[in-house]
Amino acid sequence: MRYLSLLLAGIIIGVLLTLFYQEQQKNKDISRQSHTLLKQVALLNKMVTAEAYYNEVYSYKDSDKYLFDLLQFDKNVVLLVDAKAQISYDLSQLGITLDSVHKIIKINKIPEAEVEIFPNIRYYDLNQSTLNQFTKDDLNKINADAIEKIKQHIDLSKLRLKAKKQLFENLQNLYILSKVYGWKIEDNNLMQNLKSDLLL
Repeated sequence: MRYLSLLLAGIIIGVLLTLFYQEQQKNKDISRQSHTLLKQVALLNKMVTAEAYYNEVYSYKDSDKYLFDLLQFDKNVVLLVDAKAQISYDLSQLGITLDSVHKIIKINKIPEAEVEIFPNIRYYDLNQSTLNQFTKDDLNKINADAIEKIKQHIDLSKLRLKAKKQLFENLQNLYILSKVYGWKIEDNNLMQNLKSDLLL
């Protein structure tokens, strides 16, 4: 009888060890595909004069309740949103004419500042119940809302001022460089007006 018990225990232990070994040796079949397509190439002549970086934590929660709120099925997500705000000037719109005979550079127009915001979203946490799951449309709407929220918190007025100061300094360097090479810059008081804006 004791022998039979030991034999039965040995068989059970052997089966368990075999199952454990097979579980460890299980092959995972994971497939990943990626296709990158070039959509457009644009040649730019921009001068970036100011950049600012922002971070935000955005959370969303939704609950479906049933049977007079006795049953509740939750779904929630936490996003980490990073954004870079950038102010630049399109130098192709800078109105410049050259008089090489008299060594005069004429600046007729300084372009308006262009604001661009580059958001990046990372999912920090996502939980959902079987009876209340996120759809693709839910996640797209949440992403768009998170981007809109961080855009609302970006202080563009201060960033525009810093960008304008940097533009003024860059143009001043151009004036200094032109004097070194014996050129004269005429700008119809554009630099003076720019300086006045900064003082205001």
